[in-house]
Amino acid sequence: MTGSDPREGAKTFETKVASLIAATRHLEVPHILMLRRMTLKDPEARKWANEKQLNVVFSVILTKSIERYGMPKLKEARERNFQSLLPPGDGKEEDLRVLADIATQLLGPPQMTEAESAQAGFQALLARGAVAAPTRTIRAQAPVREPPPLFAAQLGSAGDRMGKMMPKFQSPMPGAITSGGNEPDKPFTDFPTLFDDTICGYTEKILSIFRITQPSRGLRLPFLLAPEFGVVYREVLTKFLLPQMRQTRHMQTLAHSYNWAEVGGEKLIEIMQGSEVNNPILHNWDARWASFRAPKPAKGKKPGPQKPEDNPWPLFREDATRANYEPPNEESLILLQDLIRFEADVMAKCWRELNQLYTQEFSPSGRMDQAREGAFRDGLMKWTAKLPDYVGEHLAMKAHFEFERLDANWMRKLLANFGRTDSERRRNAPFLTEFVMQLGG
Repeated sequence: MTGSDPREGAKTFETKVASLIAATRHLEVPHILMLRRMTLKDPEARKWANEKQLNVVFSVILTKSIERYGMPKLKEARERNFQSLLPPGDGKEEDLRVLADIATQLLGPPQMTEAESAQAGFQALLARGAVAAPTRTIRAQAPVREPPPLFAAQLGSAGDRMGKMMPKFQSPMPGAITSGGNEPDKPFTDFPTLFDDTICGYTEKILSIFRITQPSRGLRLPFLLAPEFGVVYREVLTKFLLPQMRQTRHMQTLAHSYNWAEVGGEKLIEIMQGSEVNNPILHNWDARWASFRAPKPAKGKKPGPQKPEDNPWPLFREDATRANYEPPNEESLILLQDLIRFEADVMAKCWRELNQLYTQEFSPSGRMDQAREGAFRDGLMKWTAKLPDYVGEHLAMKAHFEFERLDANWMRKLLANFGRTDSERRRNAPFLTEFVMQLGG
């Protein structure tokens, strides 16, 4: 990287990275790998980043793309040596290495076949040699409570995911609701109550990070930002989703698998945030949301009406009309469905960092604390690449209301980072595009 001013070099690097992330947001894995080959060979790219930096950037981009690809497909691709993900041409060995590293991070090391496991055990015995048999010690063992076979795959060792997945707020977020479902001191009554309170409580924590705490200035808000939306979302869950989920065979099995008065709602969160494969909560959750899609009509026939129990959309529309926000519909169903997949602690960390960057750039306490121009924008783009789809643009819209210096002109400039053309920006940031159009000017 050339240039006498390190700040200018850092700004160039972050600008290039933001453009690269926007350009690859909807590319498939083979196309990203091909772009990686070309970028690493491009002398112009070396003017703003070295090889190590480029490898890190593309590792993040590929990881994000592979997460969208899906863990079951990734596991299947690894079993076939990633042939379906490799682009043509030279450089396949390096591509295989990169894909193998990312797959190991996401899936863990590949499992050995029975023959390979036996061979490895045999080699280990040969290497160990003959040893004297140790003195046998008889120890009393406490009985181990095993989960039912259906759930064993996603539970893992006790507590190994709790530190990562459980939402832990050091201090209340602006506008956050800190009371609600699954409070530690709430006495256990029955599994249905615990289940409903835990799911509703977790989604409420997620929604509290999105909602604005300042006036809406007459704008029609996206539903995630509307302070009133959390109430109707909880009503939809308790009327249309959770009771039907609890009636399924898998959920009834789960209800009798633990002493819920002892393990509490944390165990439900642990199961919910576990593996996507064979997950009783996520499986039935997704099935209920899928039932809300309008049935496709047979060829030559009119579509039949939705069943009342599978049609929450009128409830959403009525509440949105009263509170003046954009109601969710079938096009935003994935966003509604994925709320329980968002990690509350990660999103809270993101918002705290954005608060700090805004203060450092726009209202620092002194010259030494002054951040460079564009620090907040670059931090927002960095988090947009890390977080699930649509999350970053919603936090950007919230920032418009929470931080007075982020006016309509600033928001229009931000939107330009999501693509070079209107169609590209609408594809990469559909909610933000509609919002900026409301700002006018």
